[in-house]
Amino acid sequence: MTKNDKDFIILHVERYPEAQPRDVYKLIFQGVYGVGHIISEKAKEYLWEEAGRIPLEDYPDRPLREPVSPDGSIVRVNLRPFLRRNLSLDDLFRVMTASAEMTGNDEKFIKLWMVFVGLVEVGDIRMELKGIKELQDSINKNGIKPMHHTEPYRQAYYPAYRVVTLDLFREEFCEPEHA
Repeated sequence: MTKNDKDFIILHVERYPEAQPRDVYKLIFQGVYGVGHIISEKAKEYLWEEAGRIPLEDYPDRPLREPVSPDGSIVRVNLRPFLRRNLSLDDLFRVMTASAEMTGNDEKFIKLWMVFVGLVEVGDIRMELKGIKELQDSINKNGIKPMHHTEPYRQAYYPAYRVVTLDLFREEFCEPEHA
């Protein structure tokens, strides 16, 4: 466990205090495995559909992108600020598709998951251990699978984003490294 891993998880929970264990699981999953599980024939259509239905004026302080991996190499691109900047959804989908080529590994996921569990056990993060145990039982029984956000998280934050690799995002959108 590194300080960076701990700080990353704590920062995310502080930013999204309604997050439940499953939401942290999803964060870790995205940072380890990326977006490959959602790339399909309908993914582009769904991106355009979601972009058309989200109120752009909501969440004006949400950043364009935020890390979903401790090293910051995998990011969520928040659709509201993305669309407010009039950036191209076709270009974003191209970055998503290229990002889907990354593969994660179970060992890395378990390592980060155990960092989170440890933070809860020592009281650095306040969450129900029951929800964590249920997720651990699911991992043991079914393996590591993608999951959706919890209803409290969706109600509080109405997440609308896509996960991509930061390098590909910067390259496509001509964003300097320090941005």
